[in-house]
Amino acid sequence: MKKKLFIATALTLALASCGKNSSAYKELKMQYDSIAAVNSQHESELAEMDSIISGVLTNFQEISAMEGMINLNPLSGDIRASQRERINDNMRLINEKLQANRKSIDDLTEKLKKSGRENSRLMKTLTQLRQQLEAKTQEIDQLRGELERKNIAIGILDSTVVSQGAQLESSARENAALAERNAHQDRELNTIRYCIGTSGDLKEMNIIRRGQVLTEGYNDSYFTKADLRNLRVIPLMAKKATLLTNHPASSYELERGQDKMLTLRIKDPQTFWKNSKLLVVQTN
Repeated sequence: MKKKLFIATALTLALASCGKNSSAYKELKMQYDSIAAVNSQHESELAEMDSIISGVLTNFQEISAMEGMINLNPLSGDIRASQRERINDNMRLINEKLQANRKSIDDLTEKLKKSGRENSRLMKTLTQLRQQLEAKTQEIDQLRGELERKNIAIGILDSTVVSQGAQLESSARENAALAERNAHQDRELNTIRYCIGTSGDLKEMNIIRRGQVLTEGYNDSYFTKADLRNLRVIPLMAKKATLLTNHPASSYELERGQDKMLTLRIKDPQTFWKNSKLLVVQTN
């Protein structure tokens, strides 16, 4: 900011030494107007920030004043209904002002970061305000706890302090639900089904017709579900077998054991299942 003011001052002096109709004068005038506009915008932003900070400080003063109005030890014994209502109103207003201060400080911090300007004074002020906010929040939380122990303030809703525990619990539930949804989606993405049978078996289960695998109307209970990441070997229990679904030949092999029976060995699961998550093997 000081650097810009220095440049503006230098340009002012340079303008004074140039004729108004000269090209040098016009060029310097454009530079001066540009810097003046930037300075004006910067001063406007600082004035806005100062106004918001002033509002935050006013809120803190009002919070302290309302705290002083809450009497934890009434002389007349039990708290009357009108007093209880007034305490609830004060606590609600306190928490609304705390919430407003938190938003103002967060907004100002974000705005200062996005501006790209270095302002150590303003950043230090925001840091101090945030520390004051956290201290005041803890103080109000302690006050709320004491009110509840004395059964004075009941039913304080929608406030920053009271809702913190509920928010944490709600966040934990949301995270658990999200983790479960992700796990479910992961299982769905990696679930495959396969079946093995003779031509007669597959026709009877309505899985093939005229040598072609049906895409609907088949008997789903005849299939076995598995996770493709864990399935590498499928014993076919037959001496002859043909894969009726589409799977790249390079991704698997049919191995024959000492008993002459075939085993399907999947060498590359991702490639094997990329065309179809359904495997139909016809044995003879």
